[in-house]
Amino acid sequence: MSNTLVVIGVQNCFCIDKAKGLPAKIAAHIRESDYDHILFGKFCNDPDSNFHRILNFTGGADAPETDLHSDVAEFATPETTFEKASYSIFKCKQFEEYLTKHNIKEFDLCGTDYDACVLATAFEAFDLVYQFTILDTLCSVSFIRNDLIEAAEKIVDRNLRSCPSHEHRDRW
Repeated sequence: MSNTLVVIGVQNCFCIDKAKGLPAKIAAHIRESDYDHILFGKFCNDPDSNFHRILNFTGGADAPETDLHSDVAEFATPETTFEKASYSIFKCKQFEEYLTKHNIKEFDLCGTDYDACVLATAFEAFDLVYQFTILDTLCSVSFIRNDLIEAAEKIVDRNLRSCPSHEHRDRW
């Protein structure tokens, strides 16, 4: 286990349907663990964003939708909560500054939506050469779509957890 946990999108607007029980599971994990740093990525939708303009997603713009879920809010501070208007938390300059300041090079990752923000953060962490572990059992999707969780897990397994064997390199 890493000494840092990064929690993505565990906010009122995303902890619905399939993800309703996720905040309590994450809170229990935090209580059972010994993390030095617990960092939160908080999506705040901007009216000029592509989420509004292209996807017509207008949610996640104001409190209480953007508030961290009450089950995990007790673990957050202003210094450890990073607002983003993108899929990946790495688009938030303050997040990377925090990692650099505290010499964090590896972390555990969890949250919602696994198929979007968690996955985008994982890909960017990979590209930026961070070591990380996705805690699959602490990831979910906002809507009742088990196929999205399964699809995200398959994408992670194929692209972030395994190297192609020699005989399959021609597929890459």
